[in-house]
Amino acid sequence: MRRAVVAGGSVAGLLAARVLRDWADEVVVVEPDPLPAGPTNRPGTAHGEQFHVLLGLAQELLGHWFPDLLADLVADGVVVCTPGQDGRMFVDGRPRPVVPGDVLVPFYRPLLEWHIREAVLPSVRLVADRVVGLVGGAEVRGVRLASGSVVDGADLVVDATGRGSRLGAWLAELGFPAPPRQRVGLDLGYATVLFHRSPGERLDDLLAVHSLRSPASSRPGVSCVAPIGPDRWMCTISGYGDDRPTRDPDEFTARCLLEPADAFATLAKTGTPAGPVITHRFPHSLRRDFHAMPAFPTGLVPIGDAVASFNPIYGQGVPSAALHASALAAWLPTGDPVTGYFRRLKVIVDTAWQTSTTEDLRLPHVTATRPLTYPLQRAISTAIDHAAMTDPLVAQRFVEVVNMRIRPTDLLTPAVLGRTLLATLRKS
Repeated sequence: MRRAVVAGGSVAGLLAARVLRDWADEVVVVEPDPLPAGPTNRPGTAHGEQFHVLLGLAQELLGHWFPDLLADLVADGVVVCTPGQDGRMFVDGRPRPVVPGDVLVPFYRPLLEWHIREAVLPSVRLVADRVVGLVGGAEVRGVRLASGSVVDGADLVVDATGRGSRLGAWLAELGFPAPPRQRVGLDLGYATVLFHRSPGERLDDLLAVHSLRSPASSRPGVSCVAPIGPDRWMCTISGYGDDRPTRDPDEFTARCLLEPADAFATLAKTGTPAGPVITHRFPHSLRRDFHAMPAFPTGLVPIGDAVASFNPIYGQGVPSAALHASALAAWLPTGDPVTGYFRRLKVIVDTAWQTSTTEDLRLPHVTATRPLTYPLQRAISTAIDHAAMTDPLVAQRFVEVVNMRIRPTDLLTPAVLGRTLLATLRKS
């Protein structure tokens, strides 16, 4: 193809640009934010100052396109954590079994974006503007910009403008319906504080702690603490609805002291904050089912959060963006219509959506229609989760789902279900 246009310069847009660089003579990235010259946050990533971790699959996919990325991150202070030795997961204060395998890579989101920008932008044309519409009709040929100009002559346009994407409105202007949407109301809030860290310092002999307060607890949510460099801890506390954390530092300290995993109280008692409490609110998970549309223009595809965005406590954002880019890379050489790309996306989105919403729908405050089969799904999911606390095989498979290496439905094997039944009988 001669020209490809990517609307949006965040992680998903940059990954799309990296894929398209192998197929197009020219790749144009349109991004309204002034892009920092270094690893600092920008307005378009409101959650950039919050806790992020690269799951195992994301490490592999990003390493495919950027072989030196992990080494570059480590050189800039990112601390790689080995499960068990450095990192543990807790559920209501109980430690999950240690499962060898994927390392944990907590990271500062602006640092990751900066490294990917440094690798991608020199080989593309960057336009500092905002996309406000599409050029064309049944065949999209470019984009209209807020400045009044256009970028046309495109063989492919990629919408990577995030969960606030206006693609539905742009499609309506061309005479196409908006994609069907599914929404799960969460009203999630999280708060993050950086703490000073001494060289080599650990918390209760650990570097990274993930603490789940289950839906059965009085204050469900997830808290995480890990180093994001040699001299900083990042600590994030989350809550739902009326229990969302605020910017009050005293409240943040009180929440750490109440956290069932001990590392948070240790940090609150012995650590010194290195900055203010930074909060973020995530109202709902959202997916747009492009695969269900009766018609769609050629020369146009969405990617990343413009397709689906999930409860961020599961860490699926960057892995999903990387998987979407892989789907784009797999679809481009086929010559298939865009429905071929949407079929690939559906598999990816279904997997992440099931992982997050099966758990989210257990929260009593969540506003969403439960399917008729949900009571059975919930019972099986809860039983598997409980078995994963004691059974090594179930724990291994559970972690593979967390790392997005297998689908939740892959847990429904005779071996896993049999051992889950045994664990349930032993518990009773």
